Amino acid sequence: MTEARHQRYLYWRFNVLGVATLVVWNIFIVSSDFFRYEFRNTPFRDNFESVFSILSNSVNLVALCYALYTQPKADHDRRIKNGLLATASVLGTIFLLSVCGGEGWAALAISLLALCVAAVAAAYIQCSIFGIAALLPPCCAEGYMSGQAIAGTLASGSQLVAVLLDKSASSSGLDIARDGSMLTPSMGDYWRLRLRTAAYFLVAALFLVMSVAVWTQLNTQLVLLASGGGTRDLDGYVRLDTDIAGDLDAPSQPNADGVLVTTMREDSPRLARANQASFPDVEVRLPAQYQLSHTELQALESEVTAASAGHVDTAPDWLVSLGLSNAQQLYKTFAEISPYVYICAIVMGQTLAVFPPLTEAIVSSPHSLPRIDNLTAWHFFLFNAGDYLGRLTTQWLSSSSSRVLHGANGVRMLLIPAFLLFPTLATSPHAAWVIHSDVLFLSLVLVLGWSNGWVATAALIAGPLKAANKELAGSLLGFALCVGLVIGAAASYPLLLLAGIS
Repeated sequence: MTEARHQRYLYWRFNVLGVATLVVWNIFIVSSDFFRYEFRNTPFRDNFESVFSILSNSVNLVALCYALYTQPKADHDRRIKNGLLATASVLGTIFLLSVCGGEGWAALAISLLALCVAAVAAAYIQCSIFGIAALLPPCCAEGYMSGQAIAGTLASGSQLVAVLLDKSASSSGLDIARDGSMLTPSMGDYWRLRLRTAAYFLVAALFLVMSVAVWTQLNTQLVLLASGGGTRDLDGYVRLDTDIAGDLDAPSQPNADGVLVTTMREDSPRLARANQASFPDVEVRLPAQYQLSHTELQALESEVTAASAGHVDTAPDWLVSLGLSNAQQLYKTFAEISPYVYICAIVMGQTLAVFPPLTEAIVSSPHSLPRIDNLTAWHFFLFNAGDYLGRLTTQWLSSSSSRVLHGANGVRMLLIPAFLLFPTLATSPHAAWVIHSDVLFLSLVLVLGWSNGWVATAALIAGPLKAANKELAGSLLGFALCVGLVIGAAASYPLLLLAGIS
């Protein structure tokens, strides 16, 4: 099998896993009409989406903290497989709820519990997959990130189609009174809503079951390759037992004592740094014919990387005093990739601060030429489509420079005040500073989505290259994305107040 075919093999399997990770959240969003009707007799009928978002992000962040801390000793296969199966069970639970019927507090309790289970499962899946992808070619991280964007694009696309097909712009067929109260629907409308929701969750559950098979196949292949003891097989796969394959001149071979050894490439940057560091226990000189055992390779990788970058391996005293056994390793990895950790957190924080809390509050201007109907549905679809295209673009246009990525985040900051200039229900249509252009608004939403996908994916690919422990670095960057989501959600409230929206 050629290298190109291997790249495609890895890309599409990680792509499926990316879709599986976020499919639950997106299916919950698509089914908002169903939940609004089921919760109609509770205080959460009108704000359940905010409750869902806060609860999901909070539980996900706590679970990610634990998953990241236990990452060095984690069984990735068990975490991913159990996470996918738990997610499938969540989808199956809501499928039964929609088929059998249920409303009020019982339906709310079941839905919130299911959402918590899905958030924990997603945390374990993401933490492990980001770590594994960091050890493999860039196409793996690209595939996984693109899969997550595809899940959002499919969900928003289905919403848009439902709105366009319904002349009344109500995808559920349930009427809403002018005062916001829900009118009694016909039995036919109610059953159509339940059946459509059941179909959403059943198809998603079957997809999750299929993704378990995809992961099992992928993991079997990776374990088989890793068990060979070398760094690459003849087909070009990067093995999981070493993270410095680019510096090796040949696959490992057993020496007279049965120890697997290899040689460093003559132009290896780590070899040059080792010469400068002059380690007393490892004699390295050009040309690079000194044979290093895997234990020595790992020690050289850790020591030389830290020495050349000027990083301190010791965590602060206050962190060590907490008795956290993995604090040293986490702190060291963070010190190596901290610029990319900040980039990931900032890009997600910027996005969640305006999308969707502020952007969905923007309305079509009566003075816009042309004026676009169903502006909210279109803006959801264009953001997710742009996000997918941005993640896809890293295959041809990417950057490993933290300065470039920080610069991109700096330019993205200009989008926040720009969105505040568009009309909302709280804005006077005659205000001098209001921008009356639906096309410009949707264009900026597309830019917001594209830049979000491009910056986040580029940082996830480049960050682990700077770390000795690439697996932990990948998981740490995934954790930073989640932290950014929480920060962005919190920052959205003052922005809404600034826009005059309570």
